[in-house]
Parts: sequence; structure tokens; C-alpha cells
Amino acid sequence: MTDDDLCRMTATELLPLTQSGKVKAARLMRAVLDRIERLDKDTNGIANMDPEAAMADAEARDAALARGEAPGAFQGIPITAKDLLNVKGLPTESGSFAHKGLMPDADVEAVARLRRKGAIPFAKTATPEFGHKVITDCPTNGITRNPWDLSRSCGGSSGGTGVATAMGFGPLHLSSDGAGSGRIPASACGVAGIKPTWGLIPHESTTDVFGSFTVIGVMGRSIADLALGLNGMKGMDRRDPWSFGSPAAPITLPGDPVKAMKGMRVRVMMRTVNDWVDPEVEAAVLNAVSALTGAGAQEVAMIDDPVHDIASALTHMRAYQYARFGHLVEEFGDRMDRTAKMSLTSNPHHSYDALAMALRARTDIFHNMEDLLDGTDVYVTPTITTPSLPIDQVQDAPLIVDGVDYGPLREAWYPYTVPQNASGHPAMSVPVGMSSKGIPIGMQIVGPWHSEATLLTVAAALEKLMPWADRWPPAAA
Repeated sequence: MTDDDLCRMTATELLPLTQSGKVKAARLMRAVLDRIERLDKDTNGIANMDPEAAMADAEARDAALARGEAPGAFQGIPITAKDLLNVKGLPTESGSFAHKGLMPDADVEAVARLRRKGAIPFAKTATPEFGHKVITDCPTNGITRNPWDLSRSCGGSSGGTGVATAMGFGPLHLSSDGAGSGRIPASACGVAGIKPTWGLIPHESTTDVFGSFTVIGVMGRSIADLALGLNGMKGMDRRDPWSFGSPAAPITLPGDPVKAMKGMRVRVMMRTVNDWVDPEVEAAVLNAVSALTGAGAQEVAMIDDPVHDIASALTHMRAYQYARFGHLVEEFGDRMDRTAKMSLTSNPHHSYDALAMALRARTDIFHNMEDLLDGTDVYVTPTITTPSLPIDQVQDAPLIVDGVDYGPLREAWYPYTVPQNASGHPAMSVPVGMSSKGIPIGMQIVGPWHSEATLLTVAAALEKLMPWADRWPPAAA
């Protein structure tokens, strides 16, 4: 077994080897570090790492196992975390000179739980400044590129997480998702990613535990790995009130997820506020639905006039970001990303009246999500309307495809992923095909609160019916 083979294995495949000592944690970590050194020059998915500390942690895991200590549930598994999440020993720079070199005192609880179970958090993945947009470039780290086509964007704001997952820079990668920030790059980079229900994974480090839309999620190359990652991080934490409702039972997958599709009810929504969907994306999603119905799932009728209030969700997000980071503009504004500075500058979206209306509208968003799920087990959409974007796409410029202007990105490219952050519902992106230009296409699966097992079962069925695990991007060669 070569080091390259190790880097292409899932966490579920690696664990029996690391737990038994057949594969040393130090060998696995060295293989991952060498792979990043060799392959990340063009993709630029890793923002920060400390190879010496990572190797020391891995060697300590091996030494403990050699002494007869019981292996951890994540023994020696390298993990990355988006550079908005605190990892002890690594800076949390958030893509900003305002936080350059900022060293946290402790891990966020999600990372701490994995570390206590034997995982090795060794790197931070690239994000746009403060995670404010769906394209991953930032003042401190530059441009992060799509490994399937370096002339295209990897999406965002967990863009570096999507790249690290697609490139085999370790098997498990922590994302955050405030309006699609985890699902969008998962789709663009051809991997699986999930945004769980509010509170399934505690997010105690956010400054507004009641008002933040952001949820910690995970990306991987297999659905079993997503379940593994969620189980490793989930559970109540008294610092996050939403986590008080987190189910204690582990998330499990059926032995035959394809067989489990019999009787599964699926609603299909191809459009919301957007008039246009790339024909290749629409065909790929409908093909995936056909695969599910061929396995016994039942497609149920779409409801009339679904309402996706993206504007109100944006008001919430901008108000939260302004409250958290707005004070940094005066000192660091001349070195900020232009659109980050715009989002952190007071404007009518930050007014009391606008926020009051958005607070009321949040209830409507929740009710609309419940309407979409009434009479079905899940509903599915494209994750994004067209595969990836040109690398020079600007956040506040319209979506233009083949010379046609389809309007602002939020409404035209990712209208499907915003509401679930306001409503708290779980949602995930799963690969369902490739465009004619060789760019991955993703499908979003959405379910009721705490239905992660159902979402992952549907995704696992697609994983068997339409395998993607053996597809590796050209940049990973």
C-alpha cells in the first residue's frame, strides 16, 4: 500500500488500520502533509498548518497505542477545519489581516471532541474574509481554485474545505455553513457535504448563539464518513442552547440503502426565485431522482408557489456580521476585501426597521420549509444552478453564462441553499454527475429537523446507484 493509496482512502476504511496499528498515524500524517506540499500550490486550499506539531501529535498517538492504551474512535485520522473555527495551536485568521496571527486558547468544542477521540486537527482551510461570500479568495491567502478546472472557482465560503476534500488532503474536513457555505463548495468540488440541524453539533464559539445562522458541518468523499464525522461531534453542550435538543442516539445507515428507498417520498423543486437552471444541471438532478424512483422511491407533487425569502435571510446575516466584525473596518478597511468591507459598513440593511422585519420573516421562512416537507420525507433541488463559476467572478456582479445575464448571484446561482440556515433544517449536497466541461454537479437534499439519518440514507443510495468515489480531479493526479 503506497502513501498515495492511504490519501485516497476514506476515514471509515482507514480506522481499522490505524486502530490496529497496521498503519501508523505518523505514516498517514506524513503522507497527507507530503501530498499537500506537492499538490496544493495551484489549488491553494490550505490556509495554515504546522507540520512539525502534526507529526508530533501523530507520533504521540502511535506511542500511546504501543503502550497498550485503547485506540480512539478516530485514532490517527487527520482532519482539517475551516479558518473560521478555532483549532488550538493554529491561527484563526478568517482570511483577514485584522486577525493575522490570532492564536486561540482552545479548540471549538466540535474539534475538541474529535481530538479527544484520537483525531489529529492539523490544518486550517481557506475561506473568504470572515466567510462573507460564496467565492473563496481573501487578502491573506489569495485565490483558491477548483481542482477540476483551475480557471474556475471552488465556491465558498468553505471553499478550502471543498478543495481539501476533493484533493485527498485527509479524509474528514470541518466546514461552516451560513447560507450554503458548506453545500456550495461541496457541489462545485464534487464531494459530499452536510449542514446539520441547528444544535446537532454545538457551535458555542459564535458570539450570538441565538441569532447566528452558521452551523458546523462536515465534508467527505463517502457518506459513511459524513455519518462518522457527525457522530464524533454531535451532542449537547451547555454553552449552546440549541444543542439541548440534540438526539443522543448515533446516526446510523442501513446495510442496504438502495433497498431503503422503497416507499421513500421525494419532492423535486427545480426553481425558486430563479427562472433559469443550466440544462445539464437539471438533467443530472432529474437523472438522480429517476435512480431513486427506480429503486422504489415515490416522487410526490410540488406545492404551489413556494416562497424563498432570501432578502430577509441576508438582512440577518449582514446584521450579525456587522455586529461581530464591523468595528474592524476603521483600522483595517484599507486592507479588506472590497465586498467584505461593504458588508461590514452600516447601510439600510442594518437598520432597526430592516432587522425587525427580518426577524418576523424568519418565522415565515420556517413555515415555508415545513410546507415544502409536508407529505414527503425529503425534498431535493440542484445545489447551485450551474457548475462552478469563472475564477474572476465577483460577488456583487451578476451571474453571466454564455453572455446571458441571469441576475444577482444570490438569486441566480444559489437560491436553494439560503432558507435552511434561517429555518434550522438539515440539508446536504451530494454529487450526481459531471458537466460536459468536466465540472461536478451536485444535488441538495433537505429534510425535517434531526432527519440527518434520512438525508444520509438517500445520499448513500445515490452513492451506490451513481458512484462518484473513484472520480478524482485532474489537480489530484
